[in-house]
Amino acid sequence: MELAVLDLGSTTFHLQHFAGAASGLESVLDEKRSICLGAQVFVDGLIDVTSWQRGLSAVEELMALSDGRGLTERAVVATSAIRSARNGAQFVQELERRHGCRVRVLEPHEEARLAYLGQLTSSVVAGRRILAVDLGGGSVELAVGDGLVPSHADSLPLGAVRMRVWERATSFGAPEVTALTQVLRAHLAAPLALVRQHRPELVVFGSGSARAARKLLSRNGKLRGKTGPIDVHSFAAALTQLLGRTQAELIELDVEPARAPTVLVSATIMLQLLTQLGFEHAFVSDKGLRDGVAVELLARSDARERSAHTLSATL
Repeated sequence: MELAVLDLGSTTFHLQHFAGAASGLESVLDEKRSICLGAQVFVDGLIDVTSWQRGLSAVEELMALSDGRGLTERAVVATSAIRSARNGAQFVQELERRHGCRVRVLEPHEEARLAYLGQLTSSVVAGRRILAVDLGGGSVELAVGDGLVPSHADSLPLGAVRMRVWERATSFGAPEVTALTQVLRAHLAAPLALVRQHRPELVVFGSGSARAARKLLSRNGKLRGKTGPIDVHSFAAALTQLLGRTQAELIELDVEPARAPTVLVSATIMLQLLTQLGFEHAFVSDKGLRDGVAVELLARSDARERSAHTLSATL
């Protein structure tokens, strides 16, 4: 049996299947569709007709792929864009009617907890007290801890798509970085003061936005790719060199088209978080929210099996 997680996010609708392996849960299917729902929702406050139809079609395709894998335990979760949309509940109801499934609209702190739980499956964590940062399109989730339950969790409406919409600029250059940095400093000061009280040893980013930023900004370095360590000074220097690039130019540098409008915004948010926390290094992981949901799915499945075994033994 595989565990399936369909994540209805602000930029992508992302399906991932997991199977048990010696090292834990292993990803065996990874498919996504770029919907860019947040770019429209965070402006208009609702899911318009075009986005509605694109979303339904994407879920139809991804559900068909998931069903084609055979028997699965599946969870469907929705995050900031659907949570924020005035007609998000109606969109969820339509999905549930069409597919006979429950769509779980995650509350912000629950999203932070699940992203943190997913990071605990990363080998880089190794028992250390971490700050797990889920940098999404609509929000930034922060969770600190060194056990299964974080000692502190928070959610901030400072996601890359939301911040890009707020800027309303056609390009992202030095003036936009300055303006965004001022906003981030003001909104991050109090939440990060609370984070520091919990003394994280390592900052781990885990989201498509963070992975896209690392891939772009590390492209000329020795350690390239979506995941791996970040050096703040090198990251900042690479960002400075890219400021003012058009979306077309960023796509030529191998940025996914759906991420091109926000990838430099994501990098700016990551740098401001690290700078205010006083960290010179961090890590971008391939783990995150979907992994956390899969861990919970597995736990529930195991609990049902144990309960059924106990019941059978008593009959």
